Amino acid sequence: MTLTDPTIILFLVGISLAAGGFSAVLGMSLSRGSGGFRHVMLRGLDLPRSYVFRDGYLLSDFDGTDAMLTDPADRVGAWTELSESLSALNPDVAKKMEALRDRGDGFVLIGRIGGDELSISGRRSEGRCLITVASLDPGRDRKMIDQAGLNALEAELDLLRHGLDASDTLLWQEDSEGQIIWANRAYFDILQDREDAAGALVWPIQKLFSPDEPLTEGQGRRMPLEGRITLWFDVTARTYRSGTLYAAQPINRVVAAETSLRDFVQTLSRTFAHLPIGLAIFDKNRQLVLFNPALMSLSTLSAEWLSARPDLFAFLDKLREKQRMPEPKDYQAWRAGLGELEQAARDGTYQEMWNLPNGQTFRVIGRPHADGAVAFLFEDISQEVTLTRKFRGDLDLYQSVLDDNAEALAVFSRDGRFVMGNRAYAELWPDPVATVSEATGHWQSACAPTPLWGEIRDFVGGYADRTAWTDRVALPEGGYLICRIAPLKGGASLVGFVRETASGTLPVPVADMEEAEEPQAALISSS
Repeated sequence: MTLTDPTIILFLVGISLAAGGFSAVLGMSLSRGSGGFRHVMLRGLDLPRSYVFRDGYLLSDFDGTDAMLTDPADRVGAWTELSESLSALNPDVAKKMEALRDRGDGFVLIGRIGGDELSISGRRSEGRCLITVASLDPGRDRKMIDQAGLNALEAELDLLRHGLDASDTLLWQEDSEGQIIWANRAYFDILQDREDAAGALVWPIQKLFSPDEPLTEGQGRRMPLEGRITLWFDVTARTYRSGTLYAAQPINRVVAAETSLRDFVQTLSRTFAHLPIGLAIFDKNRQLVLFNPALMSLSTLSAEWLSARPDLFAFLDKLREKQRMPEPKDYQAWRAGLGELEQAARDGTYQEMWNLPNGQTFRVIGRPHADGAVAFLFEDISQEVTLTRKFRGDLDLYQSVLDDNAEALAVFSRDGRFVMGNRAYAELWPDPVATVSEATGHWQSACAPTPLWGEIRDFVGGYADRTAWTDRVALPEGGYLICRIAPLKGGASLVGFVRETASGTLPVPVADMEEAEEPQAALISSS
C-alpha cells in the first residue's frame, strides 16, 4: 500500500518475533524538510523522555537519537515539530499542547506505536511547560534497528515490490470473507483491459476468476478468462493467517501448443483412417497410443479393447488368440523372444511375412519413432502373394515347355541383355553369358568364320530389318548349325540353333521351324 496523505508524519511497523519471545517495534519519524520527509530512527522509548519549554523555546538537552525532534539547532521551532510528531501518535496532542501553552491546562493522553501504548503527558510548572513521553509497558524487551538497517529493509521492500509488479503472473490476496485486499500490477493490467472494466479500480476490486469449486491447496487448476480474446491461466492458492494468496500463471502458449498437437493428431487420424494398412503405434512404455480402422479389420480386435491401451505383449498375445499371427512351434520360447522383436522394431530392422492358418498372408514391418515409440504396420498381401505364386508357376511351366524343345533357344532383350535360354541351349553353349556381344563372341570361337554374328548383333540392337531369317554355320569338326533369328514382342529377339545330323537330316526341319516361328515367339513373349 502506498501512503500519499501528506498529513501522516509518522509510520510505524510492529514486528512480532514469536521465536525470540519478544516483540520488536520499529519507529520512523517523518519530518518536513527541503527534500520532503526525512527518516529518523525512534529509539529508547522504554525510558521516559521529557521536553522542557519556556515561551516556546526548548530548554532541555537534545538527544541525537530522538525521533520526535530532528534539528538540534532549531530550538525555537522544536515546539511545533514536537506537536506534529506526537499528533501521529494521538490526534488530540496538538490541541492539548496549545491549551497547555496558552492556559496551563495539563493533560494525559494515550498514543500507540503499532501494538504498544505510550503515555503522553503535559503540565506547567514555574512558567515552564513539561512534555513527557513514556511507555506504559516498560518491562517488555525492545529491538531497535539503526538507520542503515532500516534503509536496507526499505531497499529490499522496494525490490520485492518492483519484482512482483514486473512479473506476468497474476497475484492477489483475499481475506477470510473472499474480498480482494491486495493485487499486483499484472492483475490490474488484465482488469483494466477487460470490456467491463468500468470502476475496476474501486475497492474492493473485481474478481477475475470465480471457480465453481474451491481450489485445492497447492494444486493448480486450468481456468479460462473470457473477453475479446480468451486467455488461459493455471491458478493456484496458498492459505495464510491473513487470508489466501492466489497466483495465476499465463499458459496461452501451452494451450495453443496442445490445441495444435490435438489438431495435428486428428488430421493424422483422419488420414490413417483411409489407409488399407493397419497401423499400431506404441509409446516408449509400449502402450498402444494410436491405431486406425484397418488394424481392427485385419486383427479382428474390437475398438473397445484397443482403446484400453494394451501393451505390446498383450497385443501380440491377443493376435495369437485370434489366430491372426502364425502359431509358434514353441510358444514359451516365442513369448520370451518378444523382447528381440521389440528391439528389432526399435532399430527399424523388423520385417516378417506372417502366413495365417486361413491362408492369408500379412507383411509386418516395425519402425522406430520419436521419443522411443515404435510403429507396427500390418499389410494384407494375400492377393499379391497369390499373383506372385501364379506368375512363378506360369514361368516354370513355360520354362519346362522350352526345355522340352530340342532346338537350343536364347532370348535377348531390346538392349542386348541375355534374358533366358532352355536346356538344349545350356548343353550346346555351356559358358554363361550376359549380353549378345558375349554370346556371339562365344559362338564365333566355336564355329567357322562367318559374318552371321555381326548380323545377329545388329538384329538384336534394332539396327537391321526385324524380319525372321535362317542361316547355316559350319563347325570346325565338320557338320553345320542351322541358326534361326526371329523378332519377339517388346523389341526382344530369339536366336535358335539346330545341329545337322550326319545323314544330313535335322531333328526339326527348317521349313517346319519357320512355320512354327510365330507360335514360339508368342510363347516366349508371354513368359
